[in-house]
Amino acid sequence: MIPKNAKLVYDGDIFKVYNWQQKLFDGSYKTFEAVKRKDSVQLIVIKDNKLIIYDEQQPDTEQLITLPGGMIEWDEPPEKAGPRELLEETGLKADFTFYMKKSFSGKIKWDTYYYICKNSVKVSEQKLDAGEKITVKEVSFEKFIDLTQHNKFRNKEFQQHIKILMLENKLEDFKKQLGL
Repeated sequence: MIPKNAKLVYDGDIFKVYNWQQKLFDGSYKTFEAVKRKDSVQLIVIKDNKLIIYDEQQPDTEQLITLPGGMIEWDEPPEKAGPRELLEETGLKADFTFYMKKSFSGKIKWDTYYYICKNSVKVSEQKLDAGEKITVKEVSFEKFIDLTQHNKFRNKEFQQHIKILMLENKLEDFKKQLGL
């Protein structure tokens, strides 16, 4: 948690760094720091009864398997970022339903918003950033689940979510929620 009295000491494109003086139990003070990262949006996209998943590579990284999505701009609400990212990366428009929010907190504050995207329709070509190489794949539900468990799957919190659904025998419920 970044307290209200925290001072912004670095304001970058992706990260903001804060520090503050905090009183300790013995009455002395110590400087504490925390980082706020741009939040993310991740999309579970259904198109023609298949799920969309990517092979993605960015400069200086290996190719990874990932969900559609990306960073939310500092002043952008997640419900606007999702459609923007989907259109840029796939050329698709869809109906969005909020699915879940995962928060990473501690000394780094970072929220990821997950949406289910149904009724996907191709309306344009990809418009990728210069630092993105994305190959869009349409896969069955079973293949999608398998790929989320691969060691090169980038979205580790979603990977863990799927593992929990598997352990709790709730994959069929998830499949129904997706309309598959």
